[in-house]
Amino acid sequence: MSSTLRSGTRPVPGPAERAGEATGVLGLVVVNYGSSRLIEANLAGADPTGPSVRVVVVDNFSSTAERQAVETLTAARGWDLVALPDNRGFGAAVNAGIDAARQAGCVTFLLLNPDASIAPAVVEELRRHSLREPLALLSPRIVTPEGAVFFDGAQLYTDTGRLRGRRPAGPRSRPGGPVEEWLTGACLVVHDDLLRRAGGLAEDFFLYWEDVEFSHRCLAAGGTLTVRSDLVAVHDAGGTQGPRRGRAKSALYYRYNCRNRLLFAARNLGRRQLLRWVWATPAVSREILLRGGRRQLLHQPGLLLAAVHGSVEGLAVAARALLTRRAGRTGTGTPTAVLVVHPGAELYGSDRMLLESVTGLVEAGAPVVVALPGDGPLAAELRGRGARVETCPTPVLRKSALTPRGALRLAGDLLTGIRPAWRLLRRTGSGPVYVNTQTLPLWPLLARVAGRPVVLHVHEAEDRAPAPVRLALALPALAARTVLVNSEYSRSVLAAVLPRTGARAVLVDNGVGGPPSTEPARSRLSGPVQLAFVGRLSPRKGPQVAVAVLAELVSRGVDARLQLLGAVFPGYEWFEQQLRDQVAGARLTDRVELTGFVPDVWDALARADVVLVPSVLAEPFGNTAVEAVLAARPVVVSACGGLQEAVAGRASAQAVPPEDVVAWADAVERVVARWPDVTADALTDAEEARLRHAPDRYRARVAQLVTGAGEDQP
Repeated sequence: MSSTLRSGTRPVPGPAERAGEATGVLGLVVVNYGSSRLIEANLAGADPTGPSVRVVVVDNFSSTAERQAVETLTAARGWDLVALPDNRGFGAAVNAGIDAARQAGCVTFLLLNPDASIAPAVVEELRRHSLREPLALLSPRIVTPEGAVFFDGAQLYTDTGRLRGRRPAGPRSRPGGPVEEWLTGACLVVHDDLLRRAGGLAEDFFLYWEDVEFSHRCLAAGGTLTVRSDLVAVHDAGGTQGPRRGRAKSALYYRYNCRNRLLFAARNLGRRQLLRWVWATPAVSREILLRGGRRQLLHQPGLLLAAVHGSVEGLAVAARALLTRRAGRTGTGTPTAVLVVHPGAELYGSDRMLLESVTGLVEAGAPVVVALPGDGPLAAELRGRGARVETCPTPVLRKSALTPRGALRLAGDLLTGIRPAWRLLRRTGSGPVYVNTQTLPLWPLLARVAGRPVVLHVHEAEDRAPAPVRLALALPALAARTVLVNSEYSRSVLAAVLPRTGARAVLVDNGVGGPPSTEPARSRLSGPVQLAFVGRLSPRKGPQVAVAVLAELVSRGVDARLQLLGAVFPGYEWFEQQLRDQVAGARLTDRVELTGFVPDVWDALARADVVLVPSVLAEPFGNTAVEAVLAARPVVVSACGGLQEAVAGRASAQAVPPEDVVAWADAVERVVARWPDVTADALTDAEEARLRHAPDRYRARVAQLVTGAGEDQP
């Protein structure tokens, strides 16, 4: 992981950058706990608001009087208020504020302490910088009211867990050893692009070290850390703690600094590093306590107990982590494997994503064992990529489990699946377990019991499913150390059931490989308009809608043809027959071709003019839509769920209401009417999509997150 800190002044933007800086609203998020007077003095006094800044105050409940005071203040200033029913700590409150600001249209966010003040010009320059460099985590230089430097960059010494500023007071204050840079949460700017990759702030730290941990994850997500030394904010450090004697700090300060240092280590470091941090704890906790001087203990001996309390809590967390971790190598001297679990062996959307994930793990040097319920085309591809494939009975959670017969069948599958799953877990060592769907409820729990770190990759978004199904799908995430989602829509569906789990989930854009070369669409639409549907033939995917759209177009006098590229699930042969009957009934037999499953779609897409993705229900993402964009073909998608996210910003794409056949036919006719312009846009969209969804980028990110979840190896 790169750990570099950049500092300096504002780079000179070009014309395109200046145009981009004119848009993009910044959400200024302030977390309050009994500090409304400070917010009024510091934030309202400086008044950094403007047309490009929206203020969100998050009130962690402290008292009825304080809640009324902050309500009055925010109403008078026109600020947004998120009133939490209790005190959930800094990280949870920040995440709630960011969510509110995001819903209000903000794309970048400034976190500001109540005891800090910042000038409007500084806010504006930080906003512009963040829009220019969305993967940069930013901070201004921070000074005290007296003008002394409070923050100008900071370092974490990763061998012992000591924190130091980049300009220590003297030679003895620098402990030496490897370092990782971090930025303080007192005044911090993060763009939504970086948030999506790194996830929100950790919510179980409560106070202190969230900024260290967040900086660490931003670096891991490919972000950079930048201190703008030419910009200044003022911070009255400790102002939220009330009156203090001399250098003394609060009991909460000592408790949570001592505790959270080891919580950070248990969550992010390998076994040997964690042991070194544990060994250094007495010395480091003493240093933390003495930040307030020795005299404080004469007047407040309870501060010592707070530091001891926090240290003991942290050591307990570290001990649990050490007890559940094993050495990173098996008794045979071979590296422990990453166990990957998947519910099928075909080659549709989530199957192809699994293939990319496994490829990334193999390329990262990890031995990979993949558990599949049976053989199929995916198994052969996995073996070709260097993975070992094992057949293991795998109970899959489906909607049929809501029926009495389905529930009995699922219960039986769970009981018979425990033994082979447990054997495979024990046989493959102690490495991470990567579960590639929410529909495998048994594996996260068994892996957790076996002491193996679990990474759950969420590809589902069943927002319309019955509440018991949504709960059953979400619960496995509680056993996961890391949760990955493939879209903001998937995250929102998960967060609706498990808010904290959804907030900490990490967004990883699907990696979708494009064609070997981009073949432009034909220059003139001579002859029939060639429509294509790619995907599973199932009622929810909407091939029946595609047939109805073709019928509507033909009735309007549009000469068009349709290819349905896909096959049905076993047991859904009735639906294929229903499609054939629909085609025959509409007298479209000579215009519709059912090709069956096509392993390589690029030739078919090259022959297509317009791709239809007419899903009836919301999709978590939309690999098929991305494939159409990569093929430089205009695409029409259902305006629901993650499909809209998949084609957002694509000029050659349209989103229309699901099942509205007239609207779909209108959309196709718009493509035909604007053919030269739309196809030119499609070529530009293909190049941009190739960068965003590059498989190499996806593979590296997944491998980093999966192997990072098990970095307990020596």
